[in-house]
Amino acid sequence: MAVRAHRSSLPFQRSATMTEKNRLSRLPLLAAGAGLVAASSGALHAEISGNAGVVSQYIFRGGVEDRRTAFQGGLDYSDDSGLYAGTWFSTLDDDYEDPATNEIDLYAGYSGAAGELGYDLGLLYYYYTGDATDDSSVPEASASVSYGPVGLGVSVALDTADWTAAGDTYLSASFEQPLPDDFTLGLSAGYYLYADDTELDDGSVSTAKEQDSAFRDATVSISHPLAATGAEMSINYTVGGEDRAENDLDNHFWAGASWTF
Repeated sequence: MAVRAHRSSLPFQRSATMTEKNRLSRLPLLAAGAGLVAASSGALHAEISGNAGVVSQYIFRGGVEDRRTAFQGGLDYSDDSGLYAGTWFSTLDDDYEDPATNEIDLYAGYSGAAGELGYDLGLLYYYYTGDATDDSSVPEASASVSYGPVGLGVSVALDTADWTAAGDTYLSASFEQPLPDDFTLGLSAGYYLYADDTELDDGSVSTAKEQDSAFRDATVSISHPLAATGAEMSINYTVGGEDRAENDLDNHFWAGASWTF
């Protein structure tokens, strides 16, 4: 299975907080298109949106989740009360001894705005199918704020898995800037605060902690719509930092395309 210790608001990939998920300030992730579900006067208005996409490799918080081409997609529900819920899916690399065939994220939360300041509070559950279900699946709580093109987020692991320990905290920042000719520049970065090792149910521990904190990842992205297709493509470069065990994460160049419906 993918090395979770090498486990962002990356374009076309699941980000770290789930407004975020479309989230950590959505550098155009598989950004959702919307359909109006309720429209009668005085009724609650709700939207259901879907997305599908492909990336040359799946990078999450600086680490490789799928070194091959990964297929991804999701569905989101939101209403004008600020509540939202959704699910997101990605194929995973099966070249590991104990493969997790797919990743399925389930999430829900509340988002709103106070003047020009946007905010989001959410819960996310990372679920891995196949042999990795028990050791890798884990819940995470998140909070984020945004002001104009800038987003800040924090995500905290609520339990221990083979790629994280309960209390591990991921801090993130993002920036988005429109460019001429419909191009968009996206910047994001993340920093980890590592909690003490805790045991899994089988007595083993999460990836051993060798440092209290570390720079984890940074990504530069350029995205552009694909004519009138409703799709969007991006090229991205991710700089890897360090994991809990002080292992260096590689740098990666990757590309992606997404469709909304």
